Amino acid sequence: MRKIRLLLLIVMAQLYAATANAQLLAVNTDVAMDACLAPSLGIEIVMGKKSTLNINGLYGEKIFYKDIRIASVQPECRIYLSGRPMYHHYFGAIGLLASYKMKYDGKWHDGDASGIGVSFGYVLPLKERLLVDFHTSLGGIYYHQKEYMIGENYDENHLNSAGYPVANASGGLLMPLRIGVSLTYIIK
Repeated sequence: MRKIRLLLLIVMAQLYAATANAQLLAVNTDVAMDACLAPSLGIEIVMGKKSTLNINGLYGEKIFYKDIRIASVQPECRIYLSGRPMYHHYFGAIGLLASYKMKYDGKWHDGDASGIGVSFGYVLPLKERLLVDFHTSLGGIYYHQKEYMIGENYDENHLNSAGYPVANASGGLLMPLRIGVSLTYIIK
């Protein structure tokens, strides 16, 4: 169910981007996440004289060859300080929707997370249509997960009245939502 919701969000964002009448449309990939074996793909649409909407998604299994699976969508509204979009310094607001499963500290952590925060970055033009985007962010997330010992068959032993496995851990964290370096290509 979580994968279907995530896929639906990505498809809706792509359809919006295809029908937008923006003066600039760009695609990007976060090379830092690609290096971690979690390929990413994003679109950036100019929304005004100094603003853009960037929607980035990623999916990875066996990140750094460890038992980590993640799928996420990160919408971000950016305001460029230089007075023109996709050029030099920007700040913005970023969101996070993620689904994950990982081994950590002798336990499985299987759940969903959502968050919101602030972002800052710098876009360096390399060629007329090729850009490098250095970005970072900080925000609060809320997670809701199943947390159980490795080797335990949690899903069969912890069911709700409808027969679905229930989460047994939740909480909030202050953490980076996105840090990396992206390559961006301007399409139009």
